[in-house]
Amino acid sequence: MEPNYMALLVHSVRAIKYRFIAVTTGSKESFGEFRVSPQTRTPNEIIHHMVDLVTKTGVRIREGHFNVPEAMAVDFEEEKMRMLQGLDDLTGLLETVSLDLDLACRLLQGPLLDITTHIGQLALLNGLHGNRIPRQDYFSQVIQ
Repeated sequence: MEPNYMALLVHSVRAIKYRFIAVTTGSKESFGEFRVSPQTRTPNEIIHHMVDLVTKTGVRIREGHFNVPEAMAVDFEEEKMRMLQGLDDLTGLLETVSLDLDLACRLLQGPLLDITTHIGQLALLNGLHGNRIPRQDYFSQVIQ
């Protein structure tokens, strides 16, 4: 494989951050507690889970395991800030380490793509809550 797979992994985390910001910007104050049905998570619960995934990904890279106690849930704005900080921390970590290709692929196919699934859920829920997410040309976007 090309030696740039680490750069691709870093870019993937940056793209996740960009999309997370895109789907949560303009949310109404009550969005965090919006629940479609008793069987679904609220946006706040979804983001809390995403923060857990980001945290566990960093621990897996640094310590070789996913065993991390789940953080206490906080309000929607604080969860968003924790998510953004977690993505920044993960980006910084990925810029300083070298992972073998198998681990990089597993992190992408597991926690990182799980996070992208949840970003899609947030976009859908935000629209149902009355905040239509504007269309974007993600292909042409410069992500740093």
